Order: sequence, then C-alpha cells, then structure tokens
Amino acid sequence: MHLYFGRITIIGCENLPKTGPAVFASKHFSRWDSLVLALLSTESLRYMSRSDQMTGIQGWIVGRLGGFSVDPVHPTVSSMRTAIEVLHSGKKLVVFPEGGIVRDQPLRPLKTGLARLVLQAEAISTQPLSVSVVPISLYYSPTAAPRARVFVLISPPIRTDQYRQSNNKQTAQALTEALQKSILIGLERVKGMSKGATEDKPL
Repeated sequence: MHLYFGRITIIGCENLPKTGPAVFASKHFSRWDSLVLALLSTESLRYMSRSDQMTGIQGWIVGRLGGFSVDPVHPTVSSMRTAIEVLHSGKKLVVFPEGGIVRDQPLRPLKTGLARLVLQAEAISTQPLSVSVVPISLYYSPTAAPRARVFVLISPPIRTDQYRQSNNKQTAQALTEALQKSILIGLERVKGMSKGATEDKPL
C-alpha cells in the first residue's frame, strides 16, 4: 500500500476494540478501501463486499483478505448468516453501509441494514453479546490514485444499548442516524487535514 499511495495517516487507533466482536462501518470511496482498512488490525478481518466487486483480480484479492459477497439490495440468507457467524465468533467485520462506492457526495444516506444485522446478531446469540459499531471516515487526497495521501479516522464505537428504543425498528433507526453523523463529522475533519494540517502522525 505504501508503494502505491503516498502518506497514509491513521487517527483514532485507541477507538478500535481490543476484544470482542465489532463492525467496522466505513465510508466507501474506492476499490482500494478494503486494502487500506486491512492496516487497522493485526488480526484477520472479514469483509461484506458487493457481489459485483468480487470478480476479477479485485475479487480475488478481497477474497484472500476474508471477503464474502452480498447483494446490498437483496441480501441472501447465507450472506447474512455468514456475517452473524463472524460476529458470534468474536471477530471483526468490515461493512460499507453506503452499499457501494460513492464519490459524488460526502456520504450517501445510510439505510438501517447494518444496524438490523447487529441487533439480530445480539438477539439470537446463545451467550450475552455486545457488538461495537466503529465509524470509520476514509478519504483520499486528491483522489484514489497513485501517490495520493490517504486519511483514515476511527471514531469512538457505538453500541446498541446507547440507542435502545421501544422497538427494534426505532433502535435501528437511531443507531443508523448516530453512525451517519459520526462518519460525516470524521470526513469533515480528514478533509481539513488533507488541506495542510500535519498534527497527526502517519502510520
């Protein structure tokens, strides 16, 4: 990655859960995102990737990283089961909640699929389970191209018990809104850094 891109700056590593299951919920800016996010953990990550991104060389690389395909519009039972099994085993799952690569706006309005996945994983677990949802703001300057600067900001984890409402539908909506707000705030910060701030140390 360092041979392709320029400086890679990662901020907020202290917000990464050291133990237990977690969902890394990241802004999806380019096909390089999975490779960049692999730098965040010494343990193997699993990736929910669009089925159309699991083809060719990219699909082979993502598959080797631990990716499995999912249709964001009509997710199959098997793909959801795989995601839940990852969380039940205490591992880290990477999800791009925008449902695809988005560059024409800071962040596509998020749907509640990720939140509902987490709620379901917690509900059907045979053991007490608390899944951390980690907002990640990812940005390339000037764009995802050779020698670009890469900024990754990891915000404090979000947990379902912080947004528990009278029913799961309302809880999922509240959690989704909190996730969207956190990623957007992070994007504003890393965009500001890309314009010349150097206060954070690179990886």
